[in-house]
Amino acid sequence: MKNKKTFSRLLIIFMATLLVVSVPLKEVYADAYKVVTLGGDLTENQKKDMLKYFGVDENTANIIEVNIDEERKYLEGTASIDKIGTKSISCSYIEPTSSGGLNVTVNNVYWVTDDMIKNALITAGIKNANVKVSAPIKVSGTAALTGILKGFENSSGGSKIDENKKEVANEELSTTAELGDKIGKDEAAKVINDIKTQVIKDKPKTEEAVKNIVLNVINNYNLNLSNEDIDKIIALMNKINGLNLNFTDIKNQLNQVSSQLKEVLSSEETQSFFAKLIDAIKNFFSKILG
Repeated sequence: MKNKKTFSRLLIIFMATLLVVSVPLKEVYADAYKVVTLGGDLTENQKKDMLKYFGVDENTANIIEVNIDEERKYLEGTASIDKIGTKSISCSYIEPTSSGGLNVTVNNVYWVTDDMIKNALITAGIKNANVKVSAPIKVSGTAALTGILKGFENSSGGSKIDENKKEVANEELSTTAELGDKIGKDEAAKVINDIKTQVIKDKPKTEEAVKNIVLNVINNYNLNLSNEDIDKIIALMNKINGLNLNFTDIKNQLNQVSSQLKEVLSSEETQSFFAKLIDAIKNFFSKILG
């Protein structure tokens, strides 16, 4: 009798094992670590268009929504109401990688640039990722960072980001964009990057020391900024200094952004020179020919 019970139990276990093996496993997609964030106020058709633009679907990426309240949480007080807007429209694609640094592209964004976003991501502590920002209509782009950070946290290849870093990164993006309205977007990104690099490297002990770094870099660029602009940059740099970022860890990232921006600015200066030269030649001959 005892042997019969034992045999029955073994038979049940055997049959259960066969059942588990015979049931096909759910397909695991190689791209499951990708995340796309969609603005919560998009129409269904707009969401489909954004997924098509990013080249993903529900099977190849984790798709989440970002609402206007989430965006305002980090942007209120750092960006103007007209830049924040009243609806959540911005979308982003996030693919954490093990190497390769930060690769950022933007589409349909008019106020912030890829380098501004890249700089903010460095502050937030993200080292390697492929990031795309887009929207079905033209947007300022400030809200995109909220989506990117949320997407990174919700990716299997990402991790939780410190709330202080999120807040400072968003403030950095807005401050740089505002400065860009006055001195040019690429120049603003380069200035903020240079100041930030020096602050992280020196780890100044006092707010006065932070102020001196800011003023020295601004003077090196021969910028004529208002006291309000300077105060905003100083306030931002004090917050960045308070994050205690490790210069050794992010030195290469900061230098890479600086080098890229230097090349862009040099190209812009060259184009500007030739444009002025052509205009001068046109004016010369127009005067001669009457």
